[in-house]
Amino acid sequence: MKKIITLTLLVALSLSSIAQDTTPVNPVKKGDYKILKLDALNLIGIGIQKLRLDYEISPMKANQNNLPTVNFNVVVPFNGLNEIDINYGVEGGIELRFYQRKRHATNLIAEGFFIGAGLDGGYVNFSRDLTYYNSNTRVYQEQTTEYDRIRTGIYLVTGGQSQLGDKLYFNLSMGLGWSNVNVTAKESSTPTGLNYYSDNLPLSKLLYNEGKGQRIYAPVSIGIGYNFGTR
Repeated sequence: MKKIITLTLLVALSLSSIAQDTTPVNPVKKGDYKILKLDALNLIGIGIQKLRLDYEISPMKANQNNLPTVNFNVVVPFNGLNEIDINYGVEGGIELRFYQRKRHATNLIAEGFFIGAGLDGGYVNFSRDLTYYNSNTRVYQEQTTEYDRIRTGIYLVTGGQSQLGDKLYFNLSMGLGWSNVNVTAKESSTPTGLNYYSDNLPLSKLLYNEGKGQRIYAPVSIGIGYNFGTR
């Protein structure tokens, strides 16, 4: 009997120590994360140069399996990199992210691997030089055309985030989805006696080709952020 009691106590103590080891220390609370991020990749430009700012918050505490966060973004395109000229415009979006528990970690934090989904859209006005061919004079000539673009998109997103310092963070995210795009020319008619000659824009500017419909959308972001939250 004494052996059984001793063995039972040892098992209980072992289970107690395991429970203590896996109990979260300083778990994430509402408001711990308020990370303002500057996107360096889009500032350099992938097809279009953009100023993109993200603001990620933790509106809820972590649950057993993941930490949900909400990531807002504002995007201002400003340079079309040769093929088009951006006149003005602004886009915005929101992402719901779920950070997964890091291996051997007792805490769920806004670091490591995440998955999620996003919605975004906006309006951009831009100009493009179109090339026409005059079959009578056999001369090519260019004409600048102004366009309006309205876009809405939905996508899945994945990526990772790492803490570089006390409050400094590095963020990488990649998405894939669909955009509903409507690009219309303010002067849609071809000049008299001329035939349209220009090809479509390159793949990096797929969302700026004239027309209406659904197009593949793959947002990518690499940036640095600072946490103004309490963590």
